[in-house]
Amino acid sequence: MKLEKFKEKNNKKRFIVVFTVCCILLLAGVFLYTSYAVFTEEKKFNVINGTYQDPGDIYFAYYVDGQITRELPKQNTGYIFDEEKSSCTNGVVPIFDHSTWRFTADYSGYDATDYTRTKCNLYFTKTKTVNTVLGNLEVYTYIPDFTKSACDDAACESHEKGVFETTDDDGPTYYYRGSVDNNYVSFAGYYWRIIRINGDGTIRMIYDGTVAHPNGESSTDRQVGTSQFNSTYTDNMYVGYMYTSGESHGLGTSSIIKTANDNFYTTNLVSYASYIDTNAGFCGDRSTLNLQSGVGTETVTTYNKGYLRVSTSTPSLLCENTSDLYTVSSSNKGNKALTYPIGLITADEVMLSGSSGGIFDGSYNYQKTTPSSYLRTGNTFWTMTPAGGYYPFGDAGWYANVFGVNASGGIDDYGPYNALGLRPVLNLKADVTVTGDGTMSNPYYLSIE
Repeated sequence: MKLEKFKEKNNKKRFIVVFTVCCILLLAGVFLYTSYAVFTEEKKFNVINGTYQDPGDIYFAYYVDGQITRELPKQNTGYIFDEEKSSCTNGVVPIFDHSTWRFTADYSGYDATDYTRTKCNLYFTKTKTVNTVLGNLEVYTYIPDFTKSACDDAACESHEKGVFETTDDDGPTYYYRGSVDNNYVSFAGYYWRIIRINGDGTIRMIYDGTVAHPNGESSTDRQVGTSQFNSTYTDNMYVGYMYTSGESHGLGTSSIIKTANDNFYTTNLVSYASYIDTNAGFCGDRSTLNLQSGVGTETVTTYNKGYLRVSTSTPSLLCENTSDLYTVSSSNKGNKALTYPIGLITADEVMLSGSSGGIFDGSYNYQKTTPSSYLRTGNTFWTMTPAGGYYPFGDAGWYANVFGVNASGGIDDYGPYNALGLRPVLNLKADVTVTGDGTMSNPYYLSIE
């Protein structure tokens, strides 16, 4: 009996020891599994003069929006590799190729005297923080799908909302996209909506009324009346914000809408000139796609490059021709042809804001609506981007055409003789002091120190 009792106690001890060891092994396995990615990738490279060691297997841990995961985010989903946060052990420097969506590395500093495995923590994010005249802004760095409209409404195919990054002639520029509700400015007795922070740090904004209007609200108060762009459609020159007969980039005569814009400035904004930037310009891009003789003049069939960018949903903020960058005489760039620093929005900026590109001619307008876009006013208004002089789909006549934004928020081409809404655009100085948070109830207010 005593021997049996001894054996029974010994078996219990063995069970406890085995159970404890199994628990430790299980916990160690869980730790290793969560600490390293579920796959390993063996990296091989040529040894130079025997100075490099073989780094062996590299283990990856992915952090997506700050959360650890075993899944590498898929390409073209908006994520970018964060070089600053990402790191590897053993002197390996992580490098990520966005075009092939593959990890590479710089092994020149590899040093693992104890031959421990190399672990890389790779961080992926959709945003970054940038410092602007408006303060720190959280900015999306991926390129949206501009074939899709962006707003909060169910009619939109994309629900992107926020500040995004691209490039203009002066560098990185940050534009507002979707149903944003934090880009209101109260200035000179009117309300304006910020289109973007320009590459030179100035603030580009568009007129939005005598009171603050919610996104998508239909109101004629959101424009300064209506105006023809020019009086007729019978010559390519009439697509120009300024034009000269027989020239494709002429600056001899002000368009009707430029005159109306100048009148608004002299009547309402002269006393606020100290806030308004006079170096940034407004691009009325008249560069052409076709290169035959006489293109861009008289009634020679002409497609301006804005036509291609709209139809293919590929907006650009680079102004190709100096003669089409409208600036005042004191500016250090552009055509220096403006009397006052005031212009119009471009079709490219409209696409960036959330209106999709696509087919637009005549009755063949397949663009998506943007019911709650911050730019949609329920009225048709002008951009300053020429479309060209051509025979619109389904129409037997030749017309000079300029892009406008229709009542539903889509981009369409219009003959210059049409009376569409005038919505002035200004650039505010980069050194203004801003208060408020940009909302309807607490818009940005400006002062100069």
